[in-house]
Amino acid sequence: MTFRNFLTAVLLVATFFPSYAQNQDAKAKTAIAQLASNIRGYKNMRIEFVYKMDNDESKIHESKQGTLLVQGEKYRLNIAGQMVINDGKALFAYLPEAKEVQINPLDEESQSLTPTGILADYEKKYRVKYIREEKMGVRSVLVADLIPNEGKKFFKVRIKLDSRNHQPISFAMYEKGGNVFTYDLNRLDTDVQMKPGMFEFKTSDYPGVEVVDMR
Repeated sequence: MTFRNFLTAVLLVATFFPSYAQNQDAKAKTAIAQLASNIRGYKNMRIEFVYKMDNDESKIHESKQGTLLVQGEKYRLNIAGQMVINDGKALFAYLPEAKEVQINPLDEESQSLTPTGILADYEKKYRVKYIREEKMGVRSVLVADLIPNEGKKFFKVRIKLDSRNHQPISFAMYEKGGNVFTYDLNRLDTDVQMKPGMFEFKTSDYPGVEVVDMR
């Protein structure tokens, strides 16, 4: 190959890859936009999931099953014998064994726990980056990252979704300290019948409970 031909090839590659990356990022943006639109359109959601916390450096690998009910900004989480309720004003963490409920103010981390919270106004908070496409059984899965525009505790949120119906498969939040928090969705039911008061914590329903108000 002559130097001229080599230089031409280099220029072609340099021109092709930025364009290819932009097209792939655009594809990811469209998929995430459809995912967000779907989730925003649901009246509520019931999610069965596996929660994992991993830190390779510290050799920490934990896994727990849980159930999450979501309605707008409110949610009710049951995991590892604990219950957490976000009523839109405060966060209630109930520990049955200790007969104690801790009440904390809402912060960005507690609001970002759910798919609804992660995708709320994501266009203003994150940049969408295409990662890859992969097979998961018979499903074609799109993998994309949400990169914060400003400094946050999490430097990226990795989302896996079904390429066919844009349903979420998993959300993984990568913390600057090395922790990775993953929610693998096993089942997602939408617009389900929910009992009144599901997103409230009433001390009268838990006789003898000790209230620790951290607000």
